[in-house]
Amino acid sequence: MKTCPKCERELKKVFHDSSDELAVESMNGEIILGNCCSSEYNYYCEYCDEFFKF
Repeated sequence: MKTCPKCERELKKVFHDSSDELAVESMNGEIILGNCCSSEYNYYCEYCDEFFKF
């Protein structure tokens, strides 16, 4: 489990591809689906509203 360097809450994993399984996890709020373009950021803090790269 990765935690936010600012607030120390659990980060959500960001995926930049899509599948049915990832879509369900995204709807359940377990992960974040990014856009189709690749990005250097792979985690998101919903409390600080910031993306991070680990």
